[in-house]
Amino acid sequence: MKSEITTIIKDYKFKTVIGMLDFERVGKQEVQVNLEICSTSFVDYILVMDFINSFYNEKKFQSVEESLEVTCKALKEKFDSLTSLKMEILKTEILPNAVVGAKISTVF
Repeated sequence: MKSEITTIIKDYKFKTVIGMLDFERVGKQEVQVNLEICSTSFVDYILVMDFINSFYNEKKFQSVEESLEVTCKALKEKFDSLTSLKMEILKTEILPNAVVGAKISTVF
């Protein structure tokens, strides 16, 4: 019998540069990540969170959608036991009356 483990990270918040507008490129803004990763073995959620934070701060993405696609590939390279992934990134401070973002689902 082959099992999969789902690791869940909810409401992980950090600051990063992300966006296309001039004011979004100047300073860091808060984002919130929700993530479900399925794997064939244990995945340390602290390592995943640290990797995501470092990756976003290194890349300084232009769009949320691009960031999701690139981050999914990087997570699979870093954690090769992943079999699928659902990730959502939300901008919590960009609008005064809404939280906006995007999500992706990937099967490896």
